[in-house]
Amino acid sequence: MKAITVGDQRIECDELEEGRHGLVLYQDDRIVGYVPYDRLECVAQTRSPVASSSIRSIGYDDEADELEIEFQSGGVYRYAGVSQETYEEFLSARSHGTYFHENVRGQYDYHRIR
Repeated sequence: MKAITVGDQRIECDELEEGRHGLVLYQDDRIVGYVPYDRLECVAQTRSPVASSSIRSIGYDDEADELEIEFQSGGVYRYAGVSQETYEEFLSARSHGTYFHENVRGQYDYHRIR
């Protein structure tokens, strides 16, 4: 998930805790940020869990046309220029690992975010 601030700063996290005056954001059990409620625009779920031996979750940012994949190994990668249609096919694929290898891997520019 990610917390988006009023100034459009995006802070990635996998867990959050509501405090008295804001949200404490955690990634892998360590604090990665704090956002006061008056600076918080929203919290958005970025990935959906999937049943796969190689892929833990899949997400899509339709504003940026970016596909985000979290692998079972813990690595998270963002792929640029991916269509909404490709994301939907990937999410509903019979085998997420096979779909990834046949339709995503080597087809798009990417970078590791974690």
